[in-house]
Amino acid sequence: MTVQRAIHTFDNGVRVYEDHLDRKQRKRYRRRNVHEPEEEYVFTELINRLPVQGCFVNVGAAFGYYVILAHKLSPGLMIHGVEPMERHRAFLRENLRLNGLPDGDVVIHPEGISSSEGEVSFLNEGYGSCIPRDSNQIRVLRVRCRQLLERIGLRKRKHQGPRVLTIPTVTLDALVRRIGRPVDLLQMDVQGLEVEVLKSGVTSMASAAVKSFLIGTHSLEIHQECVTQLLSHGYIIDVDQPDTKEQPDGILFARHQSTEKYSR
Repeated sequence: MTVQRAIHTFDNGVRVYEDHLDRKQRKRYRRRNVHEPEEEYVFTELINRLPVQGCFVNVGAAFGYYVILAHKLSPGLMIHGVEPMERHRAFLRENLRLNGLPDGDVVIHPEGISSSEGEVSFLNEGYGSCIPRDSNQIRVLRVRCRQLLERIGLRKRKHQGPRVLTIPTVTLDALVRRIGRPVDLLQMDVQGLEVEVLKSGVTSMASAAVKSFLIGTHSLEIHQECVTQLLSHGYIIDVDQPDTKEQPDGILFARHQSTEKYSR
């Protein structure tokens, strides 16, 4: 007998398997049944403005929400999803098929974006997983301590797999070269590594190989530093919202000065 898996259908028609979602997400979706209400409004407007055969890159694709939504809104887009966690890439592929998208419709890159190419430690904290910043190595030690407590039964385990993983990395410049064409919109949700991602794409930013950025920011300090980085490379800030009411991340949208103005 085949067990039917529960499916969560968002108000915009995106479908994902219920068992891919964590408790905090389910609670948030009961209040408003979209992933990030404020960012989604901006995202939808931006995708609808892209060239029909434009290029969209989603860094931190997770279970595929924005990748799938972009395809629904503009099926002719070339779409790239960047996701370093094997478990989340499996979720992404399952949800692509659930929404009628063959794997070939989305190019999946199995790396994290960092300041250099190679390998780094990666904190496995579910949808809060990230590459720790140099100034935050203490977080790695705390995670390793939690892992030890879980192993000896003194702490309940929340996430599957090892607490600290090793993942391959690529710079933003190298990723853009690999894609081989200008990126019309790059959206990222990288759990506090936003500035480092921008710094790894200096050449792409200077040449406008990435025409616009939609960034989920994870602190006021990071938000302001992203603004500084973008302005220094010829970008214009059209959405500057470090404080949001209905989602956990701030919102920053910047376009290169050569691109069309965005207005809400």
